[in-house]
Amino acid sequence: MIQINPLLSIVNQLLQRETLKIADYAQAIRDARQMLNEAFQAGENVLLLLQQHADFIDAVLQHLWNASRISSQRATLVAVGGYGRRELHPASDVDLMVLLTENPQAECNERLSAFITLLWDIGLDVGHSVRTLDECLEAASNDLTIITNLIESRYLTGNENLYRALQDAISPEQMWDSRAFFMAKLEEQQKRHLRFGDSSHRVEPNLKEGRGGLRDIQTISWVTLREYGTFSLQELYAKRLLEYDEFETLRAGREFLWSIRFVLHGLAKRKEDRLLFDYQRTLAHRFGYTDDTNNAAVEAFMQRYYRTITDLERLSEMLMGIFREKILTLTPPAPEMLGEWYQKRGTLISVNSPDVFVIYPTALLEIFLLLQMTPGVTGLIPDTIRLIRHNLHRIDAGFRQQIRHRQLFIQMLRQPKGITFVMRLMNRYGLLAAYIPAFSNIVGRMQYDLFHMYTVDEHTLFVLRNLRRYSTPQGAQELPLCSEVFRTLRNPELLYLAGLFHDIAKGRNGDHSELGAVDAFNFCREHGLDLHDASLVSWLVRNHLLMSMTAQRKDISDPAVVHEFAEHVTSQSRLDGLFLLTVADIRGTNHQLWNGWKQSLLHELYHSTRNLLRNRSSISRESALLIEEKRQAALEQLVAEGFQDKSCYQLWAQFGGDYHLQHSVESVIWHTRHILRQSKENPTLIQIRRTISGSSNVIFIYTHDQDDLFTRVVSSMEQLNLTIVQARLVSTTDGHDLYTLHILGSDNQLIDASEQQYILDTLHNNLEHTKALRHTHRKPRILRNFTVPTRIVFSQQKDKCLTLLEINARDMPGLLSRLGEAMDGLGIRVHNARINTLGEQAQDIFYVTTRNNEMITDESQQAKIREVLEKALQVD
Repeated sequence: MIQINPLLSIVNQLLQRETLKIADYAQAIRDARQMLNEAFQAGENVLLLLQQHADFIDAVLQHLWNASRISSQRATLVAVGGYGRRELHPASDVDLMVLLTENPQAECNERLSAFITLLWDIGLDVGHSVRTLDECLEAASNDLTIITNLIESRYLTGNENLYRALQDAISPEQMWDSRAFFMAKLEEQQKRHLRFGDSSHRVEPNLKEGRGGLRDIQTISWVTLREYGTFSLQELYAKRLLEYDEFETLRAGREFLWSIRFVLHGLAKRKEDRLLFDYQRTLAHRFGYTDDTNNAAVEAFMQRYYRTITDLERLSEMLMGIFREKILTLTPPAPEMLGEWYQKRGTLISVNSPDVFVIYPTALLEIFLLLQMTPGVTGLIPDTIRLIRHNLHRIDAGFRQQIRHRQLFIQMLRQPKGITFVMRLMNRYGLLAAYIPAFSNIVGRMQYDLFHMYTVDEHTLFVLRNLRRYSTPQGAQELPLCSEVFRTLRNPELLYLAGLFHDIAKGRNGDHSELGAVDAFNFCREHGLDLHDASLVSWLVRNHLLMSMTAQRKDISDPAVVHEFAEHVTSQSRLDGLFLLTVADIRGTNHQLWNGWKQSLLHELYHSTRNLLRNRSSISRESALLIEEKRQAALEQLVAEGFQDKSCYQLWAQFGGDYHLQHSVESVIWHTRHILRQSKENPTLIQIRRTISGSSNVIFIYTHDQDDLFTRVVSSMEQLNLTIVQARLVSTTDGHDLYTLHILGSDNQLIDASEQQYILDTLHNNLEHTKALRHTHRKPRILRNFTVPTRIVFSQQKDKCLTLLEINARDMPGLLSRLGEAMDGLGIRVHNARINTLGEQAQDIFYVTTRNNEMITDESQQAKIREVLEKALQVD
């Protein structure tokens, strides 16, 4: 049945007018796009709409070309790219090529230029090239992109014989035969996968360029066209390269991605291939996901997207493998038998019979262990991948209960190499979800926030990779302490199991750490681990967030904090496993989160806890010993530099007892050296340096106490685009304030030495003048999409006469200066601060008192503070 294109009626109505203006064409294009959107919302097939859109643009271009008086004998107008394939999305570029018989004369050039300008004026985004036939052939013979554009091109109008001559000249018999074309496309795809390798499973994925995206499907189409002379994916089924269910998965997946892209173009009002947070919620609603409870709608829609991408990635990998066999392999390598059931073909492994998985289901796991243990192999042949998918149903409760299968899985985790490799393949082919049913819930599951960059299953595999990397030479260079600790592990597979299970309960009702700990314990016991080992894995899963939260949100210079942490950890084996899992988890969550500062915090907590576990001394005794050790170490250096020990002790007495607990020996020496040398004529002392470990830069400010000092300091940092990761504040008995700020520059990098003087000058200027600092801040695009409720909690640290003010709120530009100004107005003095941002959420802790150094315990006073701070954090 012939489909009538309703968009062509718009063209017919347009051409019936006696005179036509640019505005008339522009309005016709807008009307056509509106009609497309209405048809899509009414449920019309997206492929039909893309084709109708291309046909509509064809009619407009043909009319304008004929009206342009460009010679139809000397020139041909050709559609290329997605437009050439008749896959024209609402805001896609209209890619054109003007093909000429010879180099154009001046008059022809003017008319061509006027034609292209007219297309822009009427609202088309045009990409174009102008070439003679000879130029076109020369370019095509040397450039993969150009030959790809030409083989999918369509004749529009002009000299049709010239277009036919082009098609004859670029046939596989003349240039780029299917073998050369496939090899080039395979290399191109591999480079693109390296460039966009993990973007498919990021929280703002690119639906075109990532693995399993539209570009992979286009690559399949191009190879099919070059080899079989047709674009149709159905040809793959007709040629028995795909089975019917695989063809349907490929077709439906492409249609789903097309549909998302169609809606994206309407939302963005331009060409857009990224599923940005700005659009995800609206997209979810458009596709029928409406439950907005705890972001359920957007997460369900995105899980469908990620699972579709995974299916398409698997099919693309399988098809490219089939093409490799059929197009590249002239003489298949002689198979080499690997035991009774398997054989090695070149660098690939296969089963030796189509019914192996029926006769011997154990092979579904065993073949992956074989992949690890066989040198020189890179994967499985396409037919074996297909057979695995067809036989996944054999991995049922009975299969999982067999001792041999449980032994095989544990054996994989005990191999010296290939663990990440086979786990990724098992996830891609559905084995992990089949063998560990709880894992199926996290496949393709995303969390709608800025903290978790990847889907939960992808994140889990990154964590596993990071754990495995500790044992490699590269890992030893990157993270020497982690590598050293890893080498002491009795059973590394216990750590891998903890990594595999640490987030397995995400998305379920309840605490995912608690639920996952139960899953991990049961799995370990079922797989033959003794009670002690199973309990260790379960403990690591239950507590996998403990170390990062302690290091980033508590004052780990306080022996009481370390003592509390050590009491919870209780043993060295737990500490080692938790430390290694924590580092791997942070690095696998979001590559922007890991920096030298976080590494230094975790290292400090690890070493402090290890020493405490060895010594088991009391907190009070340990604190006194630590203070004395630090004083003596600092004094030894300062006396060697010519300072009097009496002067040092007098200065330190003004700082209070906690000063030496909170600051390192190097900081104590640094402060003391400069303060004792300070000229009385210079009331404000500011110094900057890099920590010895290179984890951050440190600024210390020593000046007379002033009520708005905290606000001035944090506002200056924001003005300088510096991030405060930790602030230690000391008020002296002689009316001074000492601020020690650990800071990072843009993108969490260290500050270059060339910037330091400018920072010092700016800080001096801002702190020594009374004029208030005011800033206006624009909220970044990405933060507009998140609503984080503000939560303000008070607690008391009675032994130090401090009130802890914990503020959880949405991160925003100027957050600290907003809080500082509000606290100044409330008469609150900030003594210490822990600054922490997790994605879109700021989690800051301030140690505060009133101006009179009194704790804030009155509930009505707390309510007033809470009200003022919440108002300060309201975004305009």
